[in-house]
Amino acid sequence: MLFGYLNQILVNGQTIQPIERTIGKLHISIDPRMEILSAIQLLTYHPGQDRNLPYSKDMLNYFEPFLSLEAATMTSALMQEYGFGRDAPVSFMLYLSQPLELEQRIEFAYHLKERSGGGDNLEQYRGAIKQFAETSNFEAFWNSKIPYYNQILDLTIANIGERDLVMVLEDYFNDTKDGFNIIIIPSFSGGVGASITDADGKEKIYACFQDGADLFYLVWHEFGHSYVNPVTAKYHDRLEPLDNLFEPIMSLMGRQGYINSETCVNEHVIRAVGVRLYELHLGSQQAKALLEKELLEGFIYIEPLIEKLKEFENQRDKNNVTFLEFYPELLNVLDSLLSIEEYWKQFDLNFKGPIYGSIFDPKIAFIYPTYDLDTDILKIAREVASQIYDLFLNFKECILLADTTALKTDLSKYGIMAYGTIESNLFLKRFAYGFPFKIENQTIYADKEYTDKDLKFITCAPNPFNPLKGMTIHTALSNRAIQGINEAYLTNDFEFLSNDYILFLNRETVISNGFYKKDEKWTF
Repeated sequence: MLFGYLNQILVNGQTIQPIERTIGKLHISIDPRMEILSAIQLLTYHPGQDRNLPYSKDMLNYFEPFLSLEAATMTSALMQEYGFGRDAPVSFMLYLSQPLELEQRIEFAYHLKERSGGGDNLEQYRGAIKQFAETSNFEAFWNSKIPYYNQILDLTIANIGERDLVMVLEDYFNDTKDGFNIIIIPSFSGGVGASITDADGKEKIYACFQDGADLFYLVWHEFGHSYVNPVTAKYHDRLEPLDNLFEPIMSLMGRQGYINSETCVNEHVIRAVGVRLYELHLGSQQAKALLEKELLEGFIYIEPLIEKLKEFENQRDKNNVTFLEFYPELLNVLDSLLSIEEYWKQFDLNFKGPIYGSIFDPKIAFIYPTYDLDTDILKIAREVASQIYDLFLNFKECILLADTTALKTDLSKYGIMAYGTIESNLFLKRFAYGFPFKIENQTIYADKEYTDKDLKFITCAPNPFNPLKGMTIHTALSNRAIQGINEAYLTNDFEFLSNDYILFLNRETVISNGFYKKDEKWTF
């Protein structure tokens, strides 16, 4: 195997170059633009970053003195006000030159402007990141990690072995692309794909993920977006009827960031392709395991698509049919499922947690308490509920309700965020018989008994009006104690909320957390 090799140490303020390798058409790198972004996101508890890794802790120790810089405050603001998260910040960085210059190279795509509040915000963010890189002496951190970056890339090359990942994709889709780029982001959580058309008109596609990740799955999945997404967009007018198909799984999809029919179609098709690639190149056992994983995650229409893809493979091999030409047949499969009454009922789609599941629902109902003789305390409880309602109002369909109103409202299409003690929130009191915990006599009975008056308790359960959707309960022994219960939401620290229950004094002092046993009734 032949590969290009480059590592460059910054000297006298010159441009920092990526650490990179090349295998045929596949370019693999650790990119300084992404490491600057990672440092900023780690400081702001961004959900796209894993703070528990040794490398992440090194980053936090080095960059923490620069938390007050505009780049950090803008990262939080863009996420909270516009939902500028997941793939958007990564794609944004690809439009910039390497540091320390960080100048805009090409016109920002429309979807980036739309998701950030406009081009002016993007330009301000670019300038803030440039300032962050300069003020923090980013190049010193980068230089100190070059041996580690080289080690990561060497291991990645070894994991790929002799398999040509690019040829596998181009042969499958019967279509070629200009450039395939893997960017390893050592502190990253999950994976994202991006496609950028450079000033020379050439399309370059990117798969970005953490080192040590499921390499084949993420490469094929993220590169697959560049084949599938543009074709789906061409058939946008055919997607509206599919809303009825995806409505039963929209809560599951929403918790994974897929909030409309177009993204759900893309994910189903790409994941179906992934299963076929596993079958063809890694074996039937691995393909079966991947299919089971995708079904558990809610991609319930994947099996009919897999069967149709077998027809595509046959036509491709016999008649040189491209994926683009065959694609309407996949939409026909989804159309046909609309005529099968309640196809989705054969799958267990009931809400199973975790805590943060409810806030990823496209529709959220926030419920505050009204039953407490201390009206000042009730005001505090309402303000705590309003705090997160205001946070999500800009990019979700949210309603704020008193408990008495909630009991008279059809909330079957909402994820629920309920606040207050069980006695003071009449909505919670009405459905408390079904909770796996109970609170009485100034004691929380959970995995064990708790009597600390300052203890905060966040937990989840199915929405009592619709078990497909979730309810997150924010409670304590008193409404005064729930002050500060929203800290993890405000800092985008979804890792903190990734269990089914958590008892804590503050984000640094967790007393207990874990997952329920979920049989017919949830139990500790």
